[in-house]
Amino acid sequence: MTKKLESSHVSRRTVLGVALTAGAGLVAGPSILRAQTKPEIRCATATPGFTTVFYDVIRDRKLDDKHGFKLGDPVLNASIGTLFNDFVANGSDLIIASWDPILTRYHGGVPCRLLCTLMTADMIGIVAAKNGPKSIADLKGKTIAAPQQSGVYRMTRAMIKDIDGTDIETVAQVQNADNPAQGVTLVIADRADAAVAWEPMISNGMQRRPDLGVIYSAGEAFRSKTGADLPYFCVNVRQEILAANPGLATNLNAAFAEAAALIDAEFDAIAAKYAARTKIDVETLKVARSSGRFKLSYGAASDPKIQQTVTTASEILARQGVLARKAEPGFFAA
Repeated sequence: MTKKLESSHVSRRTVLGVALTAGAGLVAGPSILRAQTKPEIRCATATPGFTTVFYDVIRDRKLDDKHGFKLGDPVLNASIGTLFNDFVANGSDLIIASWDPILTRYHGGVPCRLLCTLMTADMIGIVAAKNGPKSIADLKGKTIAAPQQSGVYRMTRAMIKDIDGTDIETVAQVQNADNPAQGVTLVIADRADAAVAWEPMISNGMQRRPDLGVIYSAGEAFRSKTGADLPYFCVNVRQEILAANPGLATNLNAAFAEAAALIDAEFDAIAAKYAARTKIDVETLKVARSSGRFKLSYGAASDPKIQQTVTTASEILARQGVLARKAEPGFFAA
């Protein structure tokens, strides 16, 4: 009789243990599932250019995994127009590009936000050869090559109108270029008198034709007017992906902040590793960096200082008819 009771007791205890183990598995299941279903972010940028390096560093250093998301293989667009059109059509969740064309889309009803800044407008300029124009006044009657769908061109034109009182489209002939490299190439070939471009394509052009020089800097123009550095290349994100994944904006910011710090600290090594991806040789990347025009400057769009600077810049663009109105608080991702 005693053996039967002991056997019965062991059986009940065993059954209870199995049940508790099974229950624990049921509780843990959703957590495991969530860990396995990190949001995958579709990303894109323009090429040639340095911006793909931010994506590559995040992916190769596994910063996306560290911060709770998966960054997909970036789409590299040879056309800036295609980059923006795909983003508007929800073909990508996140793009690295200038902030002002994104603000235009935001004003037009596209659900997009500014997430963070990566680089300053010191990288933007108008270049010309030594025997060409030497100032904005000298552009009268000249041919300027520029990627007219880009925020770089819109910003540069507006800064010149607002600060110098000259509309380059009125005084000069502006010839469209698909990307900044093409514009610089036209100047090198003496098929344009000047080009609106940005780093590292400016330094690339100087490597190919040493008599090229910068005759206008958008970053310097803004600083002379406001005393602040103008953020330019930024991370821009669709609102749908943020809404579907609470906390994603914070995680994305953490990853891009870490990537920017790594690139800043290890620039030469990272430039050498990813030069082929940028389609720009490593020496040109180093020259761009040493020139002082190629400045990394991470800032979260939730930072009031970043918001104030971007808002001030947007007021200039609104005054010049480039934007319908200035940036509102809702444009900045929380």
